[in-house]
Amino acid sequence: MKPTPILKPRQSVGVQIVQNQSVLVLPALLICTVFIFIPAFLTIFGSFYAFGLTSQNWEPVGFGNYVRAWNDDVFWIALRNNIIIVLGSIVLQVGIGTVLAAVLDRGISFGQTFFRVIIFMPMVISAVAVALIWLIILDPNIGILNAIVKSVGLSPPKLGWLGDPSISIWMVLVVAAWQYTGFMMVLILAGLQAIPNHLYEAAALDGARGFRAFWSITLPSLRNVLVVAILITTIGGFKVFDLIFVLTNGGPANATQVLGTYIYLQAFTLTNMGYANAVAVVLLAIAVFLGWLQLKVSRRS
Repeated sequence: MKPTPILKPRQSVGVQIVQNQSVLVLPALLICTVFIFIPAFLTIFGSFYAFGLTSQNWEPVGFGNYVRAWNDDVFWIALRNNIIIVLGSIVLQVGIGTVLAAVLDRGISFGQTFFRVIIFMPMVISAVAVALIWLIILDPNIGILNAIVKSVGLSPPKLGWLGDPSISIWMVLVVAAWQYTGFMMVLILAGLQAIPNHLYEAAALDGARGFRAFWSITLPSLRNVLVVAILITTIGGFKVFDLIFVLTNGGPANATQVLGTYIYLQAFTLTNMGYANAVAVVLLAIAVFLGWLQLKVSRRS
C-alpha cells in the first residue's frame, strides 16, 4: 500500500503567504524609514534644541522653540496665509473644476477630449516652470497682464501685481488655480461619469433639468468625490512652497509668507535650525492630521 500523502493545513499555507507578502513590503518600508521616519524623528528631536546650520553644539531649550513660535508674529502671518490659500484653492480649484467637469460631461457634445487635455495641461508642467511663466505675465514692465488692463482703460497696481502686499497673495491663488484646476476637473469628471444615466432620465420626467438636476442629483452623488478633492486641496495648500518661493519668496513684507517658505528662511538664511525644526513639526502635525482625515474619508466612501 502506498503511504497516504500528508496534506499541509490551510493555516500554514496562509502563514507562508503572509510571510511572502511581508518580504515584498520590506523594500518600501526600508525606503520610508530612511527618507521619512528617520528625518521626521530627527526633526522632532532637533526642535527641542537651539543650533545653527553648521553648529556642532546643540543647546537644549525644551519647548522654547515652540514658545517662540507662539509669540512670533511672522509665524502666525505664515499660518494665516496658508489658511487663505487653502480656502481660496477650495473655492477656485474645486469650484471651477466642478463646473468645468459638468460642462464637459453634459454641456457640450463635441471636442470633449480636446478641451480636457487643454485644461489639464498646466498640471503636467512643473511648479517652478509655471511660476516663471507667470512672473513674465505679471511683470510690471513687459507683462501681458498690464497691457490687457491698460487696453480696457484701467490702471494696473503701481507696485506691481506681486509687489503690492494687498493683492500679492490673491495673485498667488490665481497662479495655483491655473495649474491645479485641471486636476480637480479630471477627478470630479470621473465621479460624474460614474453617476447612472437613469437618475437624470427619471428626474427629467419630473421636470428636473439643467441646473435643478445638477443641484438635486449631481452634487449629492459627488459628495464623496468632492470631500476627497477638498482634502487633497487642503493638504496641498498647507504644503505649498515652490510656487511662492519662485514668485515672491514670501514677500513683499511677508504678505505671501507661508510655513514652507518660513521654515526655509529660518533654516538656510537665518540658520536657526532648531526653530525651523519646531515650525516644521507644527506643519508635520497638520499634514499628518489631514492625511489621517483623508484616509478615514476614503475608507468610508
